[in-house]
Amino acid sequence: MPRQLTKAARIKALRCDLARLEGTPKGGSSAHLPLGPDEVHAHLPGPGLPCGTLNEIAAEAYDHTPAAFGFTLAMLALALHSRPGPAVLVLQARCRMDFGAPYGHGLVQWGLDPGRLVIVETRNNKDALWALEEALRSPVHLAMVAGAVAGGLDLTISRRLNLAATPRATPLVLLRGFVPVGTSAAATRWRIASAPAARDPFGTFARPRWTATLERCRNGRTGKWLIEWDHVAHRLCVVEGVADRAPVERASLQRIS
Repeated sequence: MPRQLTKAARIKALRCDLARLEGTPKGGSSAHLPLGPDEVHAHLPGPGLPCGTLNEIAAEAYDHTPAAFGFTLAMLALALHSRPGPAVLVLQARCRMDFGAPYGHGLVQWGLDPGRLVIVETRNNKDALWALEEALRSPVHLAMVAGAVAGGLDLTISRRLNLAATPRATPLVLLRGFVPVGTSAAATRWRIASAPAARDPFGTFARPRWTATLERCRNGRTGKWLIEWDHVAHRLCVVEGVADRAPVERASLQRIS
């Protein structure tokens, strides 16, 4: 019996070490950023996006990059709405060359408070990853740290980001190229494609939509949804009748506060 107890204790210690290396906060119960829809939360290891660990976002194809960037900004808006402190957005200069940079009035319309957003622009991938790690290690409690890089990300750097995000369970989101280069220790990876926007009764654009595929989820399961962003209520909504849900005759919308 003592030998069995010793073996169990060793296994428990190894699991704790693995959790630490993968970016899970001590105690095994990480904080989560609520995304809204229960359909999405059911696929994640907790009630929302895992915090204190890396979450990746990638575009379905190159021309879907603006949609993926919009999804990243929606994550930032969710964090600023539900968590105290400012947010940091690190942009590699190459990421804005073809599609432009964030614009203050546009951020307001998206539901973001520019007064709580610090934007850092770097010349290359190495500087962007350094800025992300330094922001995570800052003594300031941040609502979220997000970044957009065009280069690769290896396992060592992603683990460093996880370790930097762990102490305060800081939400960490990184937008990568549509063909991610290298192996990372990300807890989730989202693949985003643009979708026709929802329209109001007058036929004008009301809410942006994406096809969101959760193609990697540690301790969870993959899934695919048609999601729209309500910038007034600061919430994501799943459009029923598509993706992982049974077909219905007429698509309706379920809003989760």
